[in-house]
Amino acid sequence: MTGEITSLRKLQLAELDILKKVLHICGENNLTYYISGGTYLGAVRHEGFIPWDDDIDIAMPRPDYEKFLKVAPSFLDSKFDLITYGNCENYYFYHSRVVNREIKVINRTAKLERIEPAWIDLFPLDGMPDNWIISKIHQAYLLCRRALLKLSCFDENVNLHQEGRPFIEKLLIWIGLNTRIGGCIDTKKQLDEIDESLKKYPSERSESYVNFMGSYKFKSIISKKIYGKGAKYKFEGLLLNGPENYDAYLKQIYGDYMTMPPREKQNKHNTEVIESGNRNGKI
Repeated sequence: MTGEITSLRKLQLAELDILKKVLHICGENNLTYYISGGTYLGAVRHEGFIPWDDDIDIAMPRPDYEKFLKVAPSFLDSKFDLITYGNCENYYFYHSRVVNREIKVINRTAKLERIEPAWIDLFPLDGMPDNWIISKIHQAYLLCRRALLKLSCFDENVNLHQEGRPFIEKLLIWIGLNTRIGGCIDTKKQLDEIDESLKKYPSERSESYVNFMGSYKFKSIISKKIYGKGAKYKFEGLLLNGPENYDAYLKQIYGDYMTMPPREKQNKHNTEVIESGNRNGKI
């Protein structure tokens, strides 16, 4: 148990190192960012990582996200790298990552174990149609594309440890585990289709943001008034920008967010630091 905790904390510290680099880039380029998901919950409830959490999530309004992708490489030294599905052939996620190539992690979330550099996740915040009917059509299309993407790279991409999935997702996981249908689907095409669809409704002209490719899909459709310009939250000794109305955000995502889950559901991490050193292996 002690070794497990040590490995988790080692990963958290590596992620904090990456986060400081991301914050520097955002500050130098006047980019808006928000801590997101479990990172935001950790800041509010623990003033740091949720004790059993093994990642950091950052979300940016789409224009800031796109600018970050353009400028970040010039700020990253040999230790760090920006990974996107456009610049890495065997990267199967839509969102981007900033990684530390000197820290190697074994990732056991999917069917196939992967050895990867330590990372933090960067997500775009996109707009949604303000018309209810058009919004529902748009959501249905995005869900279909997301399902096709997951099937196309099922062994590498799908988190088999996530609990509380709806029936349709459980059915898709059964299909992925028991058929070879994913081999007939072009992963790159699905990623491109999702990219085009998410950019269809500009975030700057929408009343809400959505982090569709995060864990919470359309549960993350949240009014821009809740985000506001952001407020500062303590996180592992840093002051990080998060949505202004933390109570409204966290209630929508988590419900009773201040109540700790039972112990058997706390040890969620499926990653482990296996190597540190100055090596430049590929993902």
